[in-house]
Amino acid sequence: MELRQLKYFLKAKELLNFTEASKQLYITQSTLSQQIKQLEEEIGQPLFDRIGKRITLTEAGKMFATYAEKSINAANDGMLLLKDVRGLEAGVLRIGLTWGLKSIVLSSLKSFTQCYPKVKIEVTFGTTTELIQYTLKQEIDFALTFFEGEHREALNYRPLMTSDMALIVSNSSHLAILECVELKDVAKMRLALPVKGFSTRDFLDSQFKLHNINPNILVEVNQTSTVIDLVQIGAFETILTLATVHGESNIKAIPIMGVDIKREAVIITLKESYQKRAVEVFVNLLMEEDKNTYNQL
Repeated sequence: MELRQLKYFLKAKELLNFTEASKQLYITQSTLSQQIKQLEEEIGQPLFDRIGKRITLTEAGKMFATYAEKSINAANDGMLLLKDVRGLEAGVLRIGLTWGLKSIVLSSLKSFTQCYPKVKIEVTFGTTTELIQYTLKQEIDFALTFFEGEHREALNYRPLMTSDMALIVSNSSHLAILECVELKDVAKMRLALPVKGFSTRDFLDSQFKLHNINPNILVEVNQTSTVIDLVQIGAFETILTLATVHGESNIKAIPIMGVDIKREAVIITLKESYQKRAVEVFVNLLMEEDKNTYNQL
């Protein structure tokens, strides 16, 4: 049994299509079929039911998939361990990031690359749900996101900071003179918010429901940066964390009184996985940041 056979099997399991799996693996379909057939002969059980061009996992295939994934992850962890023995002289640090916390990592990115210029950094943006899936699949080394949901047993959640949410308006808006506002009044404004599925939107929806408020949401956008753009030109108002709008120009953050709408930013890692030394170093840089800076506009 070879690691490449396990990788071939897992890709076929993911796509349930030998043709597509072989394309993504950059091998011929006959090679893929032959390798999986050899794997099945060694195991003594069929892993797939083949019905014409369609394939489905057998019961044995479903059970074997768990073993295959653990074997691949263990092999990857072994390689990471060997690379770390050489120190931070090479390798890749893969960071998963929600856009709302972009400003938090900039200083740490600068410090890290200055100290370890030979380590390549890959930053992947995504929703909280997407970042958790990337972490579980080991497609990223850790995720940095806002999170208040139920914790998964397979993941570690390390609190990083909390940030107040506020009404965000353009400096030129007539609302900019306000010193504070209530959530029920914000709900009547011309709101531009992230689409449902973004953790910020889901959190706000839960707050509106909790306080029996029907918000006037006129625009929904799948990019937080575009929401801020719309506010900056005075077209709409929004509700975001102070950390999200930190460093942005031509906007004012107005405190929302009478409700507790703080958000917690966490660092999410996979529990039963070798943690790169680069991850430890970068997370330490994040923890040393003055979080109060990002709770100001």
